[in-house]
Parts: sequence; C-alpha cells; structure tokens
Amino acid sequence: MIKFNELSAEKAEQILNSAISSSLKEFLNSSMLLTEDKIKSYHDFGFVKIENVIEADFLSEVQKIIQAAVLLRKGKDERELKDKSQYEQSLLQCGFLCWDYIAMKDFVFAKRFAGIVKDLMKADHIRLWHDQALFKEPGGRITDAHQDCSYWPIAEPQFTATMWLALTDVPVEKGCLYFYPQTNDPNLKEYVDIFKNPHQPNHLNDKERVFVPLKAGDATFHSGLTFHGAANNQTNEMREAMTIIYIKDGVTFDASDERNKTHTSCVGLNNGEIINTKFTPVLI
Repeated sequence: MIKFNELSAEKAEQILNSAISSSLKEFLNSSMLLTEDKIKSYHDFGFVKIENVIEADFLSEVQKIIQAAVLLRKGKDERELKDKSQYEQSLLQCGFLCWDYIAMKDFVFAKRFAGIVKDLMKADHIRLWHDQALFKEPGGRITDAHQDCSYWPIAEPQFTATMWLALTDVPVEKGCLYFYPQTNDPNLKEYVDIFKNPHQPNHLNDKERVFVPLKAGDATFHSGLTFHGAANNQTNEMREAMTIIYIKDGVTFDASDERNKTHTSCVGLNNGEIINTKFTPVLI
C-alpha cells in the first residue's frame, strides 16, 4: 500500500480541493529567464537540465500536493511490488491529475513551466498535452529506453516537450533519468512498447547514455523525440517526480496509428485537425 508520512486520505482530499497558497501561486506564474546556452543545449542534444525550477521555499507545499494526488489515485492498491506487472514495477503512474483536483490544476497550468518550454521551443504559444506523476517505488525496476512521442498521435513530434521535475533528490541509485543525446531526430522515430514488450532499438547500441541526477526542485526538459529511460530505484525511499507534457500551438492530430488515435487529449478530433480540445488549453 502506498503511504506518505503524516498524509491520510482525508488530509489529501483537503489539500487537493483547496486553493494553493497565494505565495506559491504567484511563484508559479513568475517567469524564469533562460540563457542562450540552455536553449542551444535543448536543440543540440534533445534535453537540458534546469536547476531551481521550483525554489526551496515552495518545495514542501508542491510535494504535499502531488503526494496527495498519488495517494488518492493509488492508495487503495494493496499489492506488493513483486505482484505487479513489469511496467507497474517500473512506474507508479498517475495521469490527467489537473482535471480532478483544484490544487493540481493550479500547479499544472503554471506559466513558469510553460514559459520555459515556450522559450526552449521558440514558439509563439504553448498548449498543455497532459500531466502525470511518475513515482518509482523502493526496489522499482528500470524504466526501459523509449521515445515519449511514439505513444502520442501528434503529426509534429519535434514540437512536443516534457518537463520532468524532481520532488526529492534523485541520484542515479534512486532512479534518475538517462538520455541518449542527439536522438531528437524525426528520422529515428521508433515505437518501443515499454508497457508489454520493451526492446532496445538497434541504433542506440553504440550510443552513450547520459545520466542526469537532480536535486529536489531541479528539472529536465526533453523533446518527445529524445530516447531516454531511468535507472532502477536501489533505495528504500520512493522516487518522486512530476511531469507535464507540452505541445506547440498549431500541431495536428495524426490518427494513422491505431494504438494511439483514441488518446484522451484528442477527443472529438478528426485526422489532420489542429489539436485544440478541452484537455489542451493554451497556457502561455
């Protein structure tokens, strides 16, 4: 059973159905100036690490909000890790949290995060694709190498990006992400089914993995095209991370892959239409 210190289901409900503090809300809507080096690294390598995306003063409140959402989604699952599927042993995954809880919506809709992506993509406007908490239980297995965009029905995957935010320190031994630099190339797109049948693409065999340990509040931003995975969690603590995925305003729905064409974020769309649904609002 999933538990967090001093957090009951009742307390979690209270946290999630209340407004976040005014100071946190102001911070989440503040801007963060990126250097040209950071923007260049994102384009050159397909990912970039940015420190202090959440400053220390706000970490505790943010962590409690996301822990509360994970507890309400997963707290009734009493299975031990060994009894779960291979994929569930890799990830404790909770998506679309912002549509269920007021506090999560305030967090996910933050202009601070979307503004970083806007600068990295050099876009006019950024939309939400969806959010997901990605916790890894103590003893949790690796997350197999994959591209995020292969699971998304988006015709322009180069205009997708994921923020992966560490809520606690995430060293290599706790399951930090690793990336394959310069794999953010549409010509390298390959579906890797990490849910049922993971495999290592041949073109990755000779490429070096770059592990990116994070301090709490740091984040990586990576293109949906960039191949990446995560180490196993060798510690007795939960690896806690929150992700938000973004798309450039104007990208279109690609319904050609039967595996992905019913994606929640594209509900009601026809093939080729611009992605603009109730689940994909413009954030900045």
